[in-house]
Amino acid sequence: METEIKVSIIVNTYNHEKFIADTLNGIVIQKVNFPFEVLIHDDASNDNTVEIIKDYISKYHHINFKPIFQTVNQYSQNIKIGQTFQYPRVKGKYIAICEGDDYWTDPLKLQKQVDFLEENPEYSFCFHNAMVLKQSTGEEYLFIRNREIDEIVDLKSVIIKHNASTASLLFRKNSKPDTLPSWFYKTSKGDYALVILLAKQGLGKYLPEAMSVYRIHTGGVWSSKSRILNIEENIKFYDLITNYFNSAVIKKTIRLKKNKEFQNKALIQIRQGSLIIGLYNLLSHWNFTSDKRLKTSIHKIANAILTGLKHF
Repeated sequence: METEIKVSIIVNTYNHEKFIADTLNGIVIQKVNFPFEVLIHDDASNDNTVEIIKDYISKYHHINFKPIFQTVNQYSQNIKIGQTFQYPRVKGKYIAICEGDDYWTDPLKLQKQVDFLEENPEYSFCFHNAMVLKQSTGEEYLFIRNREIDEIVDLKSVIIKHNASTASLLFRKNSKPDTLPSWFYKTSKGDYALVILLAKQGLGKYLPEAMSVYRIHTGGVWSSKSRILNIEENIKFYDLITNYFNSAVIKKTIRLKKNKEFQNKALIQIRQGSLIIGLYNLLSHWNFTSDKRLKTSIHKIANAILTGLKHF
């Protein structure tokens, strides 16, 4: 009879030969008083990632590694790795995620987080601070630096702050919906979406210690994308989730976040020399007033600018 699993660790990899050893080291150093499993999914890497994983499995045979080694890349076929291959085989009460280019640094990370959630059943998840590592330069800095951060976070706080890095999360298996909303499959912001879904189920707790590293490198999902493209993906994300919530407060929070992204996009456009269109977008999505009449006037000015540009 298999020992009851307390934590399921999800590790997704693809061509991570330079990084996967750090990821696995961060797992095998964990000092815990409970059993855990490591659900590895390699999406048909064509470098030495699989060989490194197999070496760790052989060396640390006491660790409950459960690998899947794909021979055909699933992501390129628009197959959701988590929902198709990872979450269905989770046996733990809690779930932790560490992608194959991130890693944990504190041997007590899992124990601290499990202890907190065991003692506080009203919480859906907890997360902690992390270090950001720029692989190209070696620069390191805190993921959450001087920003204001709520130690107890609710849904509104999660949407506004977006402070949880994926490798810092530990959450209850039953806090994640078995059937994900349709919009989840239409966004590239899966990590952000997951935390929002968890916060919809209950509170989150922030632990200030930096216990993991979020690595930025040229092969990362977002590192090669332009700032404008990232902003446009954020705007699309906020459009997708707006109708998922009934609360007027949450809808307003999402709208404000979306407007902020439009403002960021406008400022970039202005810096890049697109002064008129940038100014139009800035004025159209400015949130400095609650006076509806003034807002209407500002929108009229913005539209006049754009109309004048078209007829110039």
